[in-house]
Amino acid sequence: MAPLRFAANLAWLFPERPALPERLEAAARAGFRAAELPEPYAWCPALLRGAADRAGLALVLINTPPGDEDKGEKGLGAVPGRQAAFREGLALAVKYAKVLGCPRIHLMAGRVPVGTERAAMALEMETTFVENLRYAADILAQEDMTGLLEPMNSRITDPRYFLTTPHQAAAILEKVGRPNLRLQLDIFHCQIMDGNLTQNLKTYFPLIAAGVARLRGLRGLRIHPARRHAGRAGLVARVLGEPRAAAAPVLAQRGPYAGIFVTLPLLKQTRSLIKSE
Repeated sequence: MAPLRFAANLAWLFPERPALPERLEAAARAGFRAAELPEPYAWCPALLRGAADRAGLALVLINTPPGDEDKGEKGLGAVPGRQAAFREGLALAVKYAKVLGCPRIHLMAGRVPVGTERAAMALEMETTFVENLRYAADILAQEDMTGLLEPMNSRITDPRYFLTTPHQAAAILEKVGRPNLRLQLDIFHCQIMDGNLTQNLKTYFPLIAAGVARLRGLRGLRIHPARRHAGRAGLVARVLGEPRAAAAPVLAQRGPYAGIFVTLPLLKQTRSLIKSE
């Protein structure tokens, strides 16, 4: 078995270090060789790239900007009337990703607008999201980048987030029809919204597994957090064709290092699990 590899999600890890370059250094000292930077925009991208290079870290994922957080925005991809702002945010994300050498951008869907009902807005928001995703896919294809969609549960984490289940995300990806857009599946959110974890993994893994260009086979599966969901890590390992023991290095990463990106070899490729708190 090839050695497991880890990537630190620096939105969650090393909170005692407020400066992002310091978190990159801390991640390297902790043994990580890759990192996610969900929110890099307060920092000069060249400075972050320099810090990552000095630390020997590959940068594997960033998010699109959230929008106006003071107004409660959390992504703009599906928000009607914010198409221009989404495109501006995408351009900024691509600019950062190019400097950072990062091949993936999470295209955040955003929240159902305050004062409206989810059911009443569903069709308009989906239409907006499909339009924006097609635009984003074309832009990302020019840079050999991949866009990711991540469903987030509306029962606990964010009641107004638009994209809530892998079923919804898969249907939208099918409508968009672009090969460089893939699913980023968070096991926690999936279990909260639907359960039936084994079948969902088998059903949606093709949407996660394909389409990765630069770091071949790097997947987007997430498990929350190690101690509480230890059994799920073993389950995921078995579903992916690995023995439960393969998940042991994942479960060993607890406490301040509970958000990690773990890869498992399968069928001569690399399967990944992302575990974040």
